[in-house]
Amino acid sequence: MRQYQTEYLELLSRLSASAPRAEDMDAETFTRQAEKENRMKREAVERGTALLRQWLFPVLDDILSAGEEEIGELYEFAGKLMSGTEQRDVGLHYRIHLALVEYARHKGLRDMLIRELYLVGMSLFNFENMLSPNEIRLFRTRMRMCFAEAASYFEKGYDDITDPETRGYIHRSMGNIALAYDGKKKESAEEKLRVIRRSINILTDPDIRAKTPELPWDLYLYKSHQECTTLLTFLRSGNAGPEAFAQVMDSAQTVQERQLKAARERGEPLQPRWQYAYMAARYHCGAMLLPELLEGIYALTLSVPEDTFDAQAMFARIGAPATYMAYSKQLESGKYDGRVAVRVRRMTDRMLTWLSHAPYSENDELMMFYLRQFLYAYRELPGGISFYELVQDIFAMRYESGFLRMFITGQIAAMLTRWAVRDCPGKLVGLPGIERPEDAAERSGEIAEFACRSGRLYDAGMVHFFRFESAAPRGLFEEEEAILRLHAYCGAELLRTHGSTAIYADIALGHHLSYDEKSGFPVDFSPKESPVRPMLYIISAADAIASVFQETASRYRPARSLDEALEELRRGSGTVYAPFVVELLTPESRREELRRELGGMLDQAFLDMYRRRKGREE
Repeated sequence: MRQYQTEYLELLSRLSASAPRAEDMDAETFTRQAEKENRMKREAVERGTALLRQWLFPVLDDILSAGEEEIGELYEFAGKLMSGTEQRDVGLHYRIHLALVEYARHKGLRDMLIRELYLVGMSLFNFENMLSPNEIRLFRTRMRMCFAEAASYFEKGYDDITDPETRGYIHRSMGNIALAYDGKKKESAEEKLRVIRRSINILTDPDIRAKTPELPWDLYLYKSHQECTTLLTFLRSGNAGPEAFAQVMDSAQTVQERQLKAARERGEPLQPRWQYAYMAARYHCGAMLLPELLEGIYALTLSVPEDTFDAQAMFARIGAPATYMAYSKQLESGKYDGRVAVRVRRMTDRMLTWLSHAPYSENDELMMFYLRQFLYAYRELPGGISFYELVQDIFAMRYESGFLRMFITGQIAAMLTRWAVRDCPGKLVGLPGIERPEDAAERSGEIAEFACRSGRLYDAGMVHFFRFESAAPRGLFEEEEAILRLHAYCGAELLRTHGSTAIYADIALGHHLSYDEKSGFPVDFSPKESPVRPMLYIISAADAIASVFQETASRYRPARSLDEALEELRRGSGTVYAPFVVELLTPESRREELRRELGGMLDQAFLDMYRRRKGREE
């Protein structure tokens, strides 16, 4: 590899290093260390962006002029960016392989084209996986086309291909077409089953195996069966027919047998992820009752040591509790409510404690996948942690800049709200409990608290993009900007399903939409009928002001001075920002008060993050 590639990989490793541990220091030391880490990340982003602009992007822009040696180095570099479960920089991996697809097409390099189509498809799959378990998708069709084109060489010229590795990419692509289908909706799930069935039939054909005996046929077959077990969600929907049940059960049995064999060979217990899959398949096929399944899943949450942080521990500590909560919703109301509530509380406490000790790693996206499952399946039950607090804890432990940004946005919003109560209480009419301007004065404390909590949740959808938004030392690509916009939809969906957060869903959905609704996103939402419209306008302005800190500014929106932020508000009054909010900041005395308070807000944010981590670690 070239020097810039080696340096870029070193920057990636630096960004993946562990954040400061609260148990090792007092609050002030923790804050200073966190600030130091943030400066390091900023410097890494600047350096990484400069390296790519100088050395990589010119090559990608003129890829057809690259020599064979340089093409080989690009391929090697991209392999270091994403491989297996390691997703160090999916976006850059995608861009490099997209350029290599163009190179292979133009040069007529069939084998290389098949390989590159597969790798582009895998990049797109990992983009899509960031949105799971939300059903919104952006790149599913593009991903399917990549895998399908590579797989099509099975029908056109397979026997002419002599390279075993290329044939392997054809079979892997054929199996991966199934990744492009939703396993929850009936038509899509049935198409997924059809694709898997075809792949399995080919992989078990002795004549096809005999053509390339050196390929890992059994591994390909096993992966197809693993993918089939993901359709347990489809079985849970009640729309699956007997053929689907039989196919999924057969795959679950195959996976179980292989896992048992591997466990015996290693002298280790069966991995909890596949124990769950087998139990769930038995339940859906009528061989296990729901209470029995829940007992089995709960046992899996206790099946790994507390100080283990590998993929199986991630499933046991986060994924298994998520599946427990999802299945527990099917129980007859009243019969097991008390037991479920106690167990949900215990599993949540254990998960958060485990999470507070979990190191950062280049395999963090798997952890975030399970965390998203946990949040989407979470149940607010008597005696349990509110969803509001759960979101705060997870942000505090895994996404420092997002936690700080939301905390400070909430503080600024509360300040703006108190000023609005004095200056223009009529603008707050429509908020919960505010039917007349007079109500605002009488309930000023409640409105300020509502503003604070709105700020603490407005960016909740970023739980899909923790690593995506902060782990790569560079700016965002066009595809990444498009997928990142979906955090507004994801946040609204997360908040809307829980009693403690439902009222804040529209704020999460519309905080990037301009006041005149002519810019920003989402384009299919209008706050005019929303009961929280006044607070949405306040949060939008508070978010702009909160970006004055290096600690809160995200990779795609650099920090700026307070004067610059206030000038942006002034220029955008009536278009981007609500005029009444901008007018609150017009008096110089208000600006000075804000200036004085901002530093304290940052200190409070660090202290709250420290306490959340410290409490769990102890």
